Amino acid sequence: MNKIIAIFILFSLLACQQDPAKQASRPGTSGAVTAQKKPDQLIGQWIDLDFCARANQYGSVLETQKFSHKPYAYAYEFKADVPDSVYCADSERIWALPIAIKDDTIEIKDAHEGKSIFMVFNSGGEKDISTFDATSGRVKMDRYIRSNAGARDANVAFSAALNHHLFNGILVPGSGKDTVQFTPGGYIQRWAPYDRYVVCAGGSCFVASNNADIITMYNTKKPGSEKKFAFRFNPNRDSLYLHHLTMPSKGEASVGGIAYRFWRKPSN
Repeated sequence: MNKIIAIFILFSLLACQQDPAKQASRPGTSGAVTAQKKPDQLIGQWIDLDFCARANQYGSVLETQKFSHKPYAYAYEFKADVPDSVYCADSERIWALPIAIKDDTIEIKDAHEGKSIFMVFNSGGEKDISTFDATSGRVKMDRYIRSNAGARDANVAFSAALNHHLFNGILVPGSGKDTVQFTPGGYIQRWAPYDRYVVCAGGSCFVASNNADIITMYNTKKPGSEKKFAFRFNPNRDSLYLHHLTMPSKGEASVGGIAYRFWRKPSN
């Protein structure tokens, strides 16, 4: 299906969803869109590349959500042995929703209050998915690409992509000469204090509410070493700061002074 034509059709479908009088004729309720075997090219984990690219631009998950939007799901997974469903991932949980496929158009049914999300699968050169979500009142569009991470689930696949876009490159801690690398898989190489990290992308891990991005650090050699920090990049994105957090017994955490500072090593 021509992608431009498909997009025009999707906007018509999205508009129709908002009009209860037209619900009876909407694909998925009339039987016009029927389930079919998933194309082999569709099978796999698909991550929101647009969100990751914006996170790279802002150096922040929260700023990306604020100045753009948070998608319905950060990642989707299509499985060959579950032909009538897609698995949605929002960084904290994974849930399945029914789908219907016609040509290169996928309808994700009952995403929110009975409304559907529509996808256009570009089966040509780029092999990406354009997602159109009007379930919250305005149309939100995102581009998804298939992950090559080989992750155990869609949340892990998205986390690897987000980590790569936020922390790509070589970092130098403090004023030293040693180099540190935050890998996409959540490992920290060549840094004594911690060797694992997890970036908060949504939900209860935002302990400082909308005031700070949160990263959780671990040292796998030291049980009980888990600790949360607020992280911030400078405007040029060449310096990373980890801030202490004061964690009260109730309410949100407050951001304190700098615990660690990293400089991004220029690439040759």
